[in-house]
Amino acid sequence: MRILFLPCYYDGLPQSSGSVRIRCRWIAQNWDEADVYDGNQQFSDYNAFVFQKLYLADLVRDEWLPLLARWRDMGRCVLAFDLCDPDYLDYEHERRMLDALPRFDFAVATTEPIAQYLRKWLPTWVIPDRIDVSEVERLGAYSLTRKRKPSFVWAGYEHNTSALAPLLQTVKELQLPLDVLAFERPVTFEEFWSKVLRYDVLLNPQPDRLPFSAKSDNKTLIAWTLGMPVAKTAEEIVTLCDPKSRARASAEAFDLVREKHDISRSVKNWRQLLGAWGVR
Repeated sequence: MRILFLPCYYDGLPQSSGSVRIRCRWIAQNWDEADVYDGNQQFSDYNAFVFQKLYLADLVRDEWLPLLARWRDMGRCVLAFDLCDPDYLDYEHERRMLDALPRFDFAVATTEPIAQYLRKWLPTWVIPDRIDVSEVERLGAYSLTRKRKPSFVWAGYEHNTSALAPLLQTVKELQLPLDVLAFERPVTFEEFWSKVLRYDVLLNPQPDRLPFSAKSDNKTLIAWTLGMPVAKTAEEIVTLCDPKSRARASAEAFDLVREKHDISRSVKNWRQLLGAWGVR
């Protein structure tokens, strides 16, 4: 079994993209049968290919997919499509994605809503975002404080700030310090978390509406790995104003990541899935 992950930056997305790190690099670093394509590998050395949110570029559509689809039809390889965002909400992206999907054997999604969409066209399984704990711990350490009015932060792309709306009234009523770090363009993984770790609690609401309801919650998992408490609801904001609750939440969350969200589970999922498709 030799697996090559083809990351989304070949569609022009930033190499610093969090999905590349989580869906490709961390998996390959923990799986000696897998690599991430960097332009140096030979396709002929692999018998399984994972297109990680990759379907737009001319290189992909006109060269890679036709070539590998011919190999697949000859029994030489298996092709998988991995989607981590609800790209189908954009008409042009959906049109081009639907044009590419028939080339694949099956699909993988980060969340069940995305999987439900893809199942209209391909057999699809959910492999959620998981964490390489040793990699995340290199980002720094969270400092637990005893403040009764801890500092809160929301961080993300500017176009997603509407997710905060349900929690702003609670923050205002409690007169809590809140900073909103809204980025117009991608920043590096390291820069993002160096800014977030200056605060006591991460606000990370998950509204029950698109596109938020289809997105992965990897931001919470990374914060938990760093020991940082996360508030998703007004009730959790109130609870985490208490320093003892923050300390307890910090310890419990880290243990939960170790137990249920370690990247080794994703490696196991991929190995089992590809094995079921006859990849040896």
